[in-house]
Amino acid sequence: MYGTVQLRHTERGTPAARFTVMQVPREYDRARGQWRDGEPVPVICTVTGPLARHVAECLTDAVHVIATGNLALRDNVLYLDSAQVGVDLAHHVAYVDDTLPAVLAGRAPAPPRAPAVPVPSPAHRAGPARPAPVAAAAPETDWWRSAPRPSLDAVTAPSRTRR
Repeated sequence: MYGTVQLRHTERGTPAARFTVMQVPREYDRARGQWRDGEPVPVICTVTGPLARHVAECLTDAVHVIATGNLALRDNVLYLDSAQVGVDLAHHVAYVDDTLPAVLAGRAPAPPRAPAVPVPSPAHRAGPARPAPVAAAAPETDWWRSAPRPSLDAVTAPSRTRR
C-alpha cells in the first residue's frame, strides 16, 4: 500500500475507504539471468461497509497487501473496487482477534520474569536433594520431515463439528 487510507462516510452513513496500491510487476532479465522489479503501476482501491473501517484501522503506508475485486480502467487510471483486502503474509506477521497472544490482547498478565542470576536456596530450607533437571532433546534439524506437534486448536478453539 502506498500513502494513507482516506476514510469517509456516504450520505447514508456507510463507511467508504480509498487507498493506493503500487503493483510492481516482476520481469525476468535474460541478459543478467535474474528477476528484477518492473515499473510500478498505481492502482486506486475503494472499499465500502465494514471492510472500509477495517482497512482504515489496520493498514498504513508501506504495508504489503493483497487485494481482489473488479478492475476498471478510467482516464488511464486503474481502479479496483475491492471485495477483499488482506495483509501479505510473505512480508508481514498479522494477528487476528482469535490468534492475538493473550498478553498482547490484554487478556492475561505477562508471565513473571526469571531472575537474571539464580539465587541459591538457604541451607536451612535445603531438605532432600532433588534430581537434576533433564535437558530437553535437541530439535530435529529437518523439521519438515519431523512428526507434527499436536495442535492447540483442539484445546483452545470452539468445536467446529456439525450438528
